[in-house]
Amino acid sequence: MRALLRLLLLIHVGLFVGVFSNINGQGHQQLRTSEHPVFQQIDAAAERGQIDRETALLQKFRFAFNPEATDSQYLVDESAPVKCMVPVKSEYLKLKDQLSMSAVMEIERYSERLNTSQTQSHLSDSGNFILYFETEGPDAVSLQDSNNSGVPDYVELAAFAADSSYRYQVEQAGFVDFRKSDPYEIFFQNFNFYGTTNTSGSTTFIRIHNNFEGFPPNTHPEGDVVGALYATIAHEVKHAIQYETNRWQGEAGSFDWIEMDATMMEEVVFPDVNDYYNYIKTGLESDSPDMRSIFGSPANATPGAYWHITWMLYFYEEYGIEFWVDVWEQFIEERTKPFFDAMETSLSKRGLNLTREHIKNHKWHMASGPDNSSIDFGFSERENYPNATFSNDELSFVPDAVEALTLRPYSAHYIRAAAPAFTEGQPRFTLETSAPGTGIGLVGYFHDGSTRQELILNPNSSTQSLQTTWNWDELDRISVAVVNVNPSETVSYRLEMTSTTPDVDFVTQNYPNPFNPATRITFSITENKHIRLEIYDSIGRKVTTLLDQQLESGYHTVNFDATGLASGIYFYRITTDQLSTSKKMMLIK
Repeated sequence: MRALLRLLLLIHVGLFVGVFSNINGQGHQQLRTSEHPVFQQIDAAAERGQIDRETALLQKFRFAFNPEATDSQYLVDESAPVKCMVPVKSEYLKLKDQLSMSAVMEIERYSERLNTSQTQSHLSDSGNFILYFETEGPDAVSLQDSNNSGVPDYVELAAFAADSSYRYQVEQAGFVDFRKSDPYEIFFQNFNFYGTTNTSGSTTFIRIHNNFEGFPPNTHPEGDVVGALYATIAHEVKHAIQYETNRWQGEAGSFDWIEMDATMMEEVVFPDVNDYYNYIKTGLESDSPDMRSIFGSPANATPGAYWHITWMLYFYEEYGIEFWVDVWEQFIEERTKPFFDAMETSLSKRGLNLTREHIKNHKWHMASGPDNSSIDFGFSERENYPNATFSNDELSFVPDAVEALTLRPYSAHYIRAAAPAFTEGQPRFTLETSAPGTGIGLVGYFHDGSTRQELILNPNSSTQSLQTTWNWDELDRISVAVVNVNPSETVSYRLEMTSTTPDVDFVTQNYPNPFNPATRITFSITENKHIRLEIYDSIGRKVTTLLDQQLESGYHTVNFDATGLASGIYFYRITTDQLSTSKKMMLIK
């Protein structure tokens, strides 16, 4: 039984919740279960006419919920887990009217509410949850009771996890309250996946595995079982919140988004578990990425269910849980609002936009893992993440180029760029694309262990150039993320790396402009000289001095943060011993 359990331990709540987007015709499911070798065997038998569609469907459900009843001829590659049963559940709903009564009854048993007449119960300390458990039979929990309370430790730990998850997600963060009445029901059951959230009238209830023995490892200090229990309850509580928010309708109710969201909440509520490491790399202690993750395949477009959890974690780490609360609040009134549109609305309130944030997000992924992490940039757990996969095409000398490469919408390529010895000037990157909507993110690694970052995106141009202010002799290497933020068009591109030395003193227009709250001022000087850079308001009063020092020849960039200043027109003035130049910029809050 335990060997078969390992086959299926990653079947998740998507079994039931994700199907709602298919029922309503509003989701965009990615049918991944066809990749599983057992399902491929079953489908192949149906295509050959050896079994009918009803038998094929029953075999899939038996494999997931009652493995001993599965025909042994389909049990190939027993080490491979099924990730999600949403497509199979969707197939069932489409065929339900054509199935025999016995088949319908067997399949319906897998989602029905459990009978509590033969179970014991425990009320959580907050009174918000009632947990039903058995002490005998296949669904029994461990009887260990270390504090002699009369309640098994496993149940008390689950109650603690439920209270903690509710306290953080609803009471502190401010997500929608999913409890229709006190207390909310949680059941324990011996099945072949972590847990599930099922509907019951206008509310939901949660089912959790009764022991988590043999499940993938995690990093919780009290062991894998406790870690899996905590992560699963945080995950399922978020699914209950999602259902209460928009009934799992529209894109926000699709398999990809609800699983990314709920898996992220595991890390937010219980950061010492790290069960999600099992989705982003090939082993808990491995440096190699799972090829379904962004680290493994940045060319796979977001969203991507469990494997793209880190895409959501970027926004949490940068802008806090308030950002995601703001996103989900929009689905209360607009249940079918496109997910990216909701994110764009929340970002615009913060003076940001999704296209640039998507490029920054990929820079964080590119700069992760033991080979690519720095001391000052990226995810908080970047050193524990896998090394990202880089393109086989590299920029090895100056000038050099990679070309004839293609990118799907919302996908990326990571490219290594060497820092050739004895090269004069400063790196410059030029991107030519078949259509507008592709940007570049750079991470420069310097000999002193620090990094610097650059980003360029002109959504209306097919040709863009990014001039850095970095000196070749200070650089160890550069990582380049080429990111397609065009929502609907696949693009081909050519990326060229050159080196430039300014031949005139020049001050560029600040970028972005208008801005809120920060912008960048770039200028070039042909020889070493003293530079003073000052900011003035619209009536000529000096606001601040950003720079007053001797600089080497080359390109230079200075950041200006206008936090605390009022909206309006400002001027920046650059003064040398030979000239003084001023330009206008606009702060809009």
